[in-house]
Amino acid sequence: MPLLEIKNLQLEFGSGSSASRAVDGVSLSLEAGKTLCLVGESGSGKSVTALSIARLLPSPPARYAGGEIWIEGRDVLKMNARELRGIRGGVVSYVFQEPGASLNPVFRVGSQIKEALRYHRPDAATDAEVVRLLKQVGIPAPETRARSYPHELSGGMQQRVMIAMALASRPQLLIADEPTTALDVTIQAQIIDLLRDLRAQLGMAVLLITHNLGLAGDLADEVAVLYAGQIVESGSAGDILRRPLHPYTRALIRSIPSLENAGERLETIPGSVPLPGAFPAGCRFHPRCSQAKPECREEQPALLTQEGGRAVRCPWTGAGAK
Repeated sequence: MPLLEIKNLQLEFGSGSSASRAVDGVSLSLEAGKTLCLVGESGSGKSVTALSIARLLPSPPARYAGGEIWIEGRDVLKMNARELRGIRGGVVSYVFQEPGASLNPVFRVGSQIKEALRYHRPDAATDAEVVRLLKQVGIPAPETRARSYPHELSGGMQQRVMIAMALASRPQLLIADEPTTALDVTIQAQIIDLLRDLRAQLGMAVLLITHNLGLAGDLADEVAVLYAGQIVESGSAGDILRRPLHPYTRALIRSIPSLENAGERLETIPGSVPLPGAFPAGCRFHPRCSQAKPECREEQPALLTQEGGRAVRCPWTGAGAK
């Protein structure tokens, strides 16, 4: 049984005629000890999908219009408030992209980690456990850093503190939402290496959210590419990076800077992701797709599973593939 299974999730904001669907028919599966990466541009539906897993989106305005979310064989959408409190932090923990905005500026970081321990593991809410967690995430002089305020730490150190706080409850699933966006390239690599090491040590599953397919290749076992609230391609990370099938996935990969193309103009994707409620008819990517055909403007393609477990939402997957 998968640790996490999402079936045909449909999430809307607003109500009645003004409702707009931000997530439309997303299905995902994640095994314990594995890493799944959700990839896509801003506005594709990655973060709202992740927040919906523990029902962290305020309702209203958010509304679950359909689908199921299963964690450890239990349907999250049918849980009461007490059951949800047990899932949040206890089974699923989050690391967000702006650690400076997530940490309380008026409390020492050790106190904030201890607060998480008091809630989820009260018997372990000690200074020694705080120091152990800080040491586990690679913070030097953890005894001293535990007494620091967030503004006294670098962005990379702040993100390590957030990871330590997320690990305080010993979660089975760690959801990392753009955990390296605000960091420089060197620190990005360190955080990805840390997540990989922690996954191996603790046996937890990781759901990584990013717009960077390069990061996905460094950590993920499986990749799901989202566009305009729908999965357009999914499969093993190696298969998708080596042989992308959907035009959107190929465009994302071509936009990654490469030493092989030094001096050449970097390719970009024209236009932007459409807003919920303003999705075009037919294939939602067709206004930006260089391979669009007349049929793409009229019929919305289904997500079809191919040999080897690959799934792609495009009937013309052979055209222009690289």
